[in-house]
Order: sequence, then structure tokens, then C-alpha cells
Amino acid sequence: MQTRAKNQVRAPKARLEDIAQRLGVSVSTVSRSLAGQPSISSETRQAVLAVASELGYRVPAQGPRTRKSETKLIGVVVGALHNRFMTVLLTHLHDALQEFGYHITLFIDPMNDPHNLLAFRPLIDGYLDGLIFATATLDSPIVGEMQRRGIPLVLVVRSVDDVAVDTVEIDNVHAGAVAVEHLVKLGHRSIGFVLGPPNTSTSRDRAKGALAQLREMGLPADVATIVWGDYTTEAGYSSALTMLGEAARISAIVAGNDTIALGVLEAATRRGIDVPGELSVIGFDDMPLAGSPLIGLTSIRQPVEAMARTAARRLVERIQAGGMKAPVHDVLPIQLVCRATTAALREA
Repeated sequence: MQTRAKNQVRAPKARLEDIAQRLGVSVSTVSRSLAGQPSISSETRQAVLAVASELGYRVPAQGPRTRKSETKLIGVVVGALHNRFMTVLLTHLHDALQEFGYHITLFIDPMNDPHNLLAFRPLIDGYLDGLIFATATLDSPIVGEMQRRGIPLVLVVRSVDDVAVDTVEIDNVHAGAVAVEHLVKLGHRSIGFVLGPPNTSTSRDRAKGALAQLREMGLPADVATIVWGDYTTEAGYSSALTMLGEAARISAIVAGNDTIALGVLEAATRRGIDVPGELSVIGFDDMPLAGSPLIGLTSIRQPVEAMARTAARRLVERIQAGGMKAPVHDVLPIQLVCRATTAALREA
């Protein structure tokens, strides 16, 4: 009977250098491919994975890392900065967190693609004490992912379904109802809605509240024309331009936010439609520009400073509690601010 030698030499472990040499690429390319970074093409990533498997290279698990100490650094995630409301929110978040002894780093990315999350993992896992999201969508994968990874997290402005997480927002259903009630009491019966993306809680809930209010006031649902788009001036302009060019003229438009409303006002000017004589327009947010004498936009005011301070406080509480704390849902009040863009419907 033959026996194996006790001192049998084992094959050396595969290294990143071995994979790189086989493929003729750099070690950093191999490392980024195995980490799943989106900057690497799918073809390169598949080739690296195939060679790694062939050579027996063991890919390290991508689990959450334990930070040794607090960094006093908070990540704030926004989708874009074209909305003035968002820049005001950021200012108040910065001030509020600074009072708690924290600093912020800004992520300008919607983070709707789970693959993009891989690029941010080293920063999130290794350096951030927590995250504040002001851009979450209803189907956002990153909210649930952060929950699973144990990252302290607070949503502000928007909420998500089926995830237990600290959330700070207004009652958007009620806000939509208030906007419609204001217009109907002014005599408007044909109302258009130029809203943001349908996969955001703000758009969905405002539309829900507005349509419910129409029914409550005895108006059929077909009096409302709804267009979904982006929270941009360009989206408001193009949507309203089409809406105002239709044969059945509407007499009022509810814009998803003040940024959209500015585009609606521009479209009305382009069509030669007088505001508020022939068309009433109402927005949401009550950003600083809305109160300008040149604009005078009727708007639903969100308490932006209170939202920022509440979100900052909730996140600090979440960090200090180490996750051992039930999620809190803060719903802040809104206010209708009437200005020069809404008026009683003129008789034909």
C-alpha cells in the first residue's frame, strides 16, 4: 500500500497578480472587477471572474466592516441640485448636524442602481457614521441594503414602502388635497397636474390626495389631466406647453414643485395665456424665489428648516442608540401661501 508523504508541497495560492498576468491587464483592474465597480465593463468583469475561478482565487466576502471609532462624518444623498428647495435643505442639514458635532459629505447620485452602490461601499462602510437620504424612490434598493448592512439611516422629504426606517416628511396626501381645494373654491373645474416621477412618494401621495379631494367635492375624476415627469423647469415647460395647446382648455395647473411651476409659467407666457386671469398655477415647497414680486407663486410651504433639524436629530439618536431603537415617522405640517398666480375663474 502506498501512502502520501506528510510533507507534500501544496500549490501556491492564486494572487491578483496571477490573474492580471493571465489576462494582460493591471492589478487595479482585476481588483476593481472583483469588487464589482461600475467603471469596469461587464466583459472585463466576466473574464476576470472566469480566470479567478480557474486559478482558484478566493474572492473576499463583501460584508459590512466594523468601524473602530466614530468619524463624525455624515453622508447626505441627493439626486441633483437643480431644485432650489434641495440646496436650502442642505444648508439647514449642515447647520443642524454641525451643532451636534458632525460634518457632512455630499453624494449627488440618485442611487437607484444597486450596482452603483458598490462604488460607494468603501466610503460608506469605512468612514461614515450615518446617512441621510433626500432622494429615495419608492422602489429604491439602497434603503433596504443600508438597513441590512446596519448603517444608521434617515429618509427626509420622501418615504419608501415596506421598509422600517426613520422618516421625516410632510403629509403629502393632505398637501395635494389642500392645493385642489384652493383651486376648486376659486371656481376651477378643469385642472391639470404636472407632477414629478410616479415612483416617488411625493408625486404619488400628492396625486392621491388631490384626486380624493376632487371626489369629495363632487367632481368626476376626468376633470383632472395628469402628466408625470421630472422635477425640473424643462419638464414643467414641455408638459404645460402640450397641455395648454389642447382644444379643451384647462383653467388651473397644480405643479409637482415650484421648479416645475416656473416651467409652467414660462409655457403660459409662450402661449400668450394670462396668469392668473386665464390660468391659475400652484406649486409645492415655497422656495425663496416663489415669494419674489416678479414671480408671486402660490405654493404649498414645506417647513424645510424643521425637516432638516428633525432629520439631523433622528440620525444622531439612531447613531447613539446603536440601532436598538424603533423607527420614527415624523410628519410635519404644511401651509398654503396664496400669492399672485391663483385667482377666481373668470366667466367665459
